[in-house]
Amino acid sequence: MAPPTFSHEFTGALFQGKTSFSTGLFIDGEFREGAEGKTIDVINPSTGAVLTTIAEGAKPDVDAAVKAAQTAFDTTWGLNCPAAERAELIGKLARLMERDTDELSAIEALDNGKTFTWARDVDITFAIQTFKYYAGWADKLTGQVLETDERKLVYTRHEPIGVVGQIIPCASRLCVSWNFPLLMFAWKVAPALATGNTVVLK
Repeated sequence: MAPPTFSHEFTGALFQGKTSFSTGLFIDGEFREGAEGKTIDVINPSTGAVLTTIAEGAKPDVDAAVKAAQTAFDTTWGLNCPAAERAELIGKLARLMERDTDELSAIEALDNGKTFTWARDVDITFAIQTFKYYAGWADKLTGQVLETDERKLVYTRHEPIGVVGQIIPCASRLCVSWNFPLLMFAWKVAPALATGNTVVLK
């Protein structure tokens, strides 16, 4: 069964429009409900009202996510995806975020209880810049050949390590200091992808 969809109509002065997206866990290219069927309330920090509920992940979901990430690493990413292609794909993500800057800013403002302008000029702008920055590095990370003597060849080679587990602190009443979840997402995910790793993100 497909997880529910969250929809919201924005009517502010700076952005008007409707947004809609799944509230499920994104694993192996699809949104799904949590294995235990539990949900977590998403609170609007500026009003205290419940915006929606999202699927809560459990151990079976983590296992499925790690398995999917390992499969991707072994088949289509990692050393199977040339660095120049990784750079292009990460750059494409940045360009898509630029295209949808206003909608992403409105969503981030709603989720974090901040102004649209702040979300646009800080959160979204810096997240885009982070993805562009690491896209630029993807094909420039190289090893070295070290001088020793004529009988030896000494060199270093950089290789991805595989599946990377990453945690973004929540933005609830219990941890109000974490006000930049999308930006923290970019800081964690962009360098991992640029160096050929796959990611399981909480």
